[in-house]
Amino acid sequence: MGLLIISCGNSDQQKAQELLNRAQLLYNQQHYNQAKLTLDSVNVLFPQMIPMRQKADTVMYRIELQEAIRDLRFADSTLVVTQHLADSCAHPFLFTKNTKYDEIGQYTLKSQQSAFYATHTFLKPIIDENGTLTIMSVYCGSPIGHTTVRASANGVFAETNPASKSSCFSYSNQGKTWENVNFTGKDISGLVSFIANNLKTPVEISLEGGRRIVRYVIPQADKEGILQAYHLSEALKEVRQLKLNVLQSKQTIVITCGHLHLDPAGYIPIKTVVDKK
Repeated sequence: MGLLIISCGNSDQQKAQELLNRAQLLYNQQHYNQAKLTLDSVNVLFPQMIPMRQKADTVMYRIELQEAIRDLRFADSTLVVTQHLADSCAHPFLFTKNTKYDEIGQYTLKSQQSAFYATHTFLKPIIDENGTLTIMSVYCGSPIGHTTVRASANGVFAETNPASKSSCFSYSNQGKTWENVNFTGKDISGLVSFIANNLKTPVEISLEGGRRIVRYVIPQADKEGILQAYHLSEALKEVRQLKLNVLQSKQTIVITCGHLHLDPAGYIPIKTVVDKK
């Protein structure tokens, strides 16, 4: 914390008032960070001068109010653009949500909804409403118990960490076994980047960690789908963060208006993007 040095020889009352006047001037000029540092100096240098500290707190609340109004406007306007981007990124995906059982809906590729994929081995990207990206390794055949996915091209590879038992699911029907192994977070960042960087290069997928290794070349459409899933994931994360920023700014406005005995309705737009959703 930086403290302002003021002239010696004045009484503490005069020194504190000098700091308050400077803070008020900085506030009027919208130099909020400098004003806050000046107000901090009042509280630190003159802890016994309660009336002066109360005046400093009032100016601080005014600063916090103006900053919250600024942040609300920025987040709300940015949210409009980001939501439009997310909606555009979502076009290749099917959104599903059972409102009775699911708290969070999810997006899956429309191109992977065909009957062809029901009996084939492939990588299935899944994105939830909050932007969390999961890559599900779907295997169909005799049991292998795979726990790791490796992508390789031109002698270079990237692979996931071994999946935990709770992320591995399998079932059998009419002599065939399906294995669904989920990878998310840091476990797939390298894999997704590798596929994105080799979008025009054949990429071989190896399912490892089980009884035997199964290899196949990922189709071009699926590579593009994984990249699309990444972009949708990032857009949804940004939308979620901006919505949180809008709500936090509104809460700050309500709290600071309470301290200043102001009606928060006069400082919060009647409708923001979050309210319209």
